[in-house]
Amino acid sequence: MQPSEIVLIGVFLSGIATFLLRSGRREQGLPPGPPTVPVLGNTHLLGNGKDLHLRITQWAGTYGDIFSLKLSSRTMIVLSSATAIKEVVDKKGWAGSSRPGNYIAEICGTGADSNLLFATDGPRLKNLRRTLARFFSVQNAPRYMPTQAAESTILLHDLMVHPQDFFESIRRYTYSLTKIMTYGRRAPSFADDDVQQFYSSVDKLSHVLAPGVYPLFDIFPLFQYLPVPSSAPWRVLAHRVKTLRAGLHTNMCDSVRCGLTAGNEQSAECFIGTVLRSDVPEREHHFYSYTGIALLDAGSDPTAAFLLSLVLVLAVYPECQMRAWKEIDELVGATHLPTPADLAGLPYIRALIKETLRFRPQFPMGVHHLMTDETTYKGHHVPKGSIVVLNTYGIFHDPDVFEDPWIFNPERFLKSEHGTRPGRDANFRDNLIFGGGRRVCPGQSVGRSTMELTAMRLIWGLKFSGARDPVTGAFISRELDCYSSDLIMMPRSFICTMEPRSSERRDVVLQALGEARLYLNRFEGN
Repeated sequence: MQPSEIVLIGVFLSGIATFLLRSGRREQGLPPGPPTVPVLGNTHLLGNGKDLHLRITQWAGTYGDIFSLKLSSRTMIVLSSATAIKEVVDKKGWAGSSRPGNYIAEICGTGADSNLLFATDGPRLKNLRRTLARFFSVQNAPRYMPTQAAESTILLHDLMVHPQDFFESIRRYTYSLTKIMTYGRRAPSFADDDVQQFYSSVDKLSHVLAPGVYPLFDIFPLFQYLPVPSSAPWRVLAHRVKTLRAGLHTNMCDSVRCGLTAGNEQSAECFIGTVLRSDVPEREHHFYSYTGIALLDAGSDPTAAFLLSLVLVLAVYPECQMRAWKEIDELVGATHLPTPADLAGLPYIRALIKETLRFRPQFPMGVHHLMTDETTYKGHHVPKGSIVVLNTYGIFHDPDVFEDPWIFNPERFLKSEHGTRPGRDANFRDNLIFGGGRRVCPGQSVGRSTMELTAMRLIWGLKFSGARDPVTGAFISRELDCYSSDLIMMPRSFICTMEPRSSERRDVVLQALGEARLYLNRFEGN
């Protein structure tokens, strides 16, 4: 070996050593955070992602509403106040609203080119969001009310007749509603093939995309190029997700195309039908049409998570349930189902809905943002290229902002608009649960109206009872903490009995059932 080659090798190795020594260090000017270790930074603190929202909320209590984590050479900024989100994300527009790359999402076939949720900033994303904003706008939301009313009647009937299947009934309901809006077809049964395929894929996807579960591929990109056996568990799982979602995408889009050819009105009016009939360039059809699966993701499980959380808190806190009964009985009575117009006269039920969303937010850490420009907050540097986490769970459980945040208490929202302590809600907004910046959920108006109408009808028609301690007879509250640690905060299986509040209410539902089925028939068949 020539001396010059030895020198070059020495310089190369020295460069690697220098990089490794510096990697993981918190650069000057960054927000504070947990102590780092060489190379890894804080990566080792992520663990396997289990209960990561609780850990970062604890760190927020130590380091403040903005702190940093070093993931090797990458920087993660965690925002834990409404003010921090407003200043760092909302005010930056698209510069604070891109998405970091996600290798596992790409392997699953749901990356930047196939899923609105993970799409990076660019003209086509902006155009798509404008289309979605028009389709699901506040002005357009009333067109979906008949479908929401009919499907919620079916749900109420299913829960009265088959209460033991409440998990499946609620998930069928939210999936069917979203499928009608997106593809012009409903899902009559949880046993339907497409329902089973969707939830099989979304359960797996929610797990593999949960923060901290598979961090190495994005933190250390070199790992992406290492040979990995096709039998590796994560690769098998990713391949299964990709296969399931590709099959769903193809079958559902083909169904809409057939409907358009046959002159089907529902196919023409649904979102995918609108896309297929539009002047979207052929090269963009894959991205636009795959948005249908992303809409199923966004509209099905998050809404189901809220409704299951609502059922859980009603079962565990009977005093809240009884107060809600009293309010809705005085306004609506027992002779007809509640309608969206009734909500304005139900302040306690509105507070109950808001408190459920605060107590158990569906996305405890949001979906990560990527800074495409630098900014500062409270004198701390937020560099370009940093990953930004919206710590929604931590914001809603901050004792400086909410009194006794770990206690379920709807009355806090009767005392102030956002349920906060006096003088602490200057930068709060009602749609914090729907994200920040330019990535706020475009379907939030429809999603909110679905949650509100369904909550009213469940409270009006059913009595929920939780598991009791066999000795004391007290309701068991530990199930309030039995939630998944995936991307979506979903209650795990819990014990709950439900029954019609009266035979009169059951009869009202049975009478409304025929009309609901007649209306929904248009969304069935080929």
